[in-house]
This record gives sequence, C-alpha cells and structure tokens, in this order.
Amino acid sequence: MPKFKEQPLDKEHPPSDNTIRLEAKGSQCPGPIMVLQEGVKTATKGQQILIEVTDPGFKQDVVAWCHVTGNELASLTEDEGIIKALVIKKIDTEDQITPNKEDSLTIVMFSCEMDKAIAAFNIALGALAMGLKVQIFFTFWGLSLLKKTDDGTQHEEKHSESLLSKMLLDTDKNLPLSHWNTLGLGRMMMEHIMKENNIPSVNFMVHLAKFDGVRFIACQMSMSVLELKPEDLIDGIEFGGVATMIECARKSNLNYFI
Repeated sequence: MPKFKEQPLDKEHPPSDNTIRLEAKGSQCPGPIMVLQEGVKTATKGQQILIEVTDPGFKQDVVAWCHVTGNELASLTEDEGIIKALVIKKIDTEDQITPNKEDSLTIVMFSCEMDKAIAAFNIALGALAMGLKVQIFFTFWGLSLLKKTDDGTQHEEKHSESLLSKMLLDTDKNLPLSHWNTLGLGRMMMEHIMKENNIPSVNFMVHLAKFDGVRFIACQMSMSVLELKPEDLIDGIEFGGVATMIECARKSNLNYFI
C-alpha cells in the first residue's frame, strides 16, 4: 500500500475560494477520518477539501483512506504539529471501490499474553516463509511487544513515565499466559519447555519478523491513550490509525485478530 510521504502543495491544484475547509485539530483516530468523510459527502466531484489535523497517525491514515476510497491526495504537509491534507474528490460518494486482493496476511495484535504472541508470530513467520506479505497492527496491550527492553535495545533514560505506559509489559520478560499463568509460574514453565524444545522466545520472533520484512504498524490512538512516545518503541516501525489497518485488511486474503 502507499506509505506516507510529505508532498507540498501542488501548484496545479492550489486551494481555491471553492475549497471546503475542515478542522479536526485535537481529535484522535478515527475522528479526523470521519470529519474528512463527512466533508467529502458535501463536496461535488472535482472539488477540493482542505483538512487540518494534529493526530500524527493521520499522516498515514489519509494516504490509506484516499487509496481505498479512490479520491486524490493532492498535498500532505506538516508544520509545527499541524498536518494539512488537500484532497480532491474524484468519485461520487455512493460509488464503491473494490481494492485488488493480494496474497497477504494482516494480524491485529491486541493481546500481550505470551501464548497468544507465540501463536501470532508463528503464523506471521510461517506466512512470510510461504511468500505472503505480512503486516501486524499493534493496538493497546499488544504494544507491549514493541517496547524497548533493558537488554541493549532501550535507551538508558526512560522516555515515558506515565502510569498507563508502565502498565504495559516488557517483551519476553513477564508476559503472562492466557490460562494457568499462576502468578507467573505457568509462564516460567512455558519458557522452560520452549527452551528444551529449541523454540525461539517471543522477543526473538518479534525481531526476526521485523528483520525479515514483516510490516509493523503501531496504533497512534493507543499510543496517545497509553502516553507512549515513538522513542519508547523499537526502531523502524510505522504509526497509523484505523484507516491504515482497514486498508491492509481489505486487501489481505487472510486476517486475524489476536
């Protein structure tokens, strides 16, 4: 799918007096996309819609939204935290765009439980080995799997000190089992069995998947709720919202929510 790339105002399509101007500053996902959709409904074909947003995830979401809906993203800029997107309505609102399916897998990773994480990354790595494109959308507690750890992948200084962010578990250190966790004894037993059977750890699978080309997308709204910053998470991941996830899911022929 197209990825966010800042593009300045197109000289051929500057904002005009007829441009519909929308403001969604301060609104979090899915608010900005919903405001944009309502604006497009009132626009005529070929009319411009200029929207201002402060949600960082909108930069990727508006690219995905335009790609799925068939409208044109004429420009996308950010200045001092204000994101401006100029969209040109290309199709009638009632028209449906059917995206081309691709041999790919999308996983929504909601859980931070060890056994569910193992299952998710087994599926992801297996799909990758069979030639599928794989993308994982990490939301809420699933963001635990992207946190930097104390084994050299984390900055010495803690960037996030909020109570909610501290509630997130550290990858492969204290993730509970979904059943029979028994105050961590079940997890310890599982780790022992995995080691005895040469099964890689969750942390290893996370980094292997990323190294081998699995696309990692962190939910920007969940990050805002949990007061996480990009530097709290491992490097090289993307940030997006529900529109980004929906585009991935609509194009994939396999989808899982774990």
